[in-house]
Amino acid sequence: METGPECIPCLLRHTRDLARNNLPEPDREIFCEAVMDLLASFDRRNPPPLFAGEIYRVLERMGGVPDPYAEQKASSNRSALALVPRLEKVISSFSDPVEAAMRIAVAGNIVDFGVHDAPGCGLEETVERALRTPFAVDCTAELLPRLRGEGSVLYIGDNAGEIVLDRLFVQRISPARVIFAVRSAPIINDATLFDARQAGLIEVCEVVESGSPVSGTPLELCTEEFRELFFSCGTVISKGQGNFETLFGSGCEVFHLLVAKCPVIAARTGAPLGSFIVLKEG
Repeated sequence: METGPECIPCLLRHTRDLARNNLPEPDREIFCEAVMDLLASFDRRNPPPLFAGEIYRVLERMGGVPDPYAEQKASSNRSALALVPRLEKVISSFSDPVEAAMRIAVAGNIVDFGVHDAPGCGLEETVERALRTPFAVDCTAELLPRLRGEGSVLYIGDNAGEIVLDRLFVQRISPARVIFAVRSAPIINDATLFDARQAGLIEVCEVVESGSPVSGTPLELCTEEFRELFFSCGTVISKGQGNFETLFGSGCEVFHLLVAKCPVIAARTGAPLGSFIVLKEG
């Protein structure tokens, strides 16, 4: 997915926020100017997460800040973990627990520190809405039978906090069949191996790093081992906007599970802003 004109204000607002929260005032203008210089030469045929990765490299170089959202990610994981006992009861009360767990996992995609136009709804409210609202794009009739079958599943995670709800979904799919992928470096609030440990995912299923250092899964930046998994697993689930931006249009069969949190994604998927999406590509 290309970086359109509509993406640039969001990237620049994120740059401003990073400068305010992580750099002394004399360095903020220098940081923003460095980002603007990079933007001028950035090939906008590439997806937005690749430019976001450039922003974070400049921040680490200038401020020595490798993970600016570390505290917020830990807080997101704790908040989501506190909901688990109630959510497990909700899932068990449904006639189709796999679908209920899937809906809750999709709702978890509302947790995103990198999207400035995201609907202002809390996680619990979004979960309640996801359990009773039809999907705006609905390919669940193709996805759910696969998840009840026996084939392998590659589940590409997105954000901290969200991965706790993904864990509930993985447990309903069949953990022995699932390989869960996380980022290989801190970027925004995307989940890393450290976050997967906090969320209890490594106790449930196999967790691997994709090799991606950006907020998404551009296959050209991933490890050879991950690419082999991607092309060999029977079902690939891609969670969230960054993964959608970097994988959509690859021509591969992927099930994208996400909330339409920005107008660009809403327009690309044909879904209203704030709606829930299960889209099959390929």
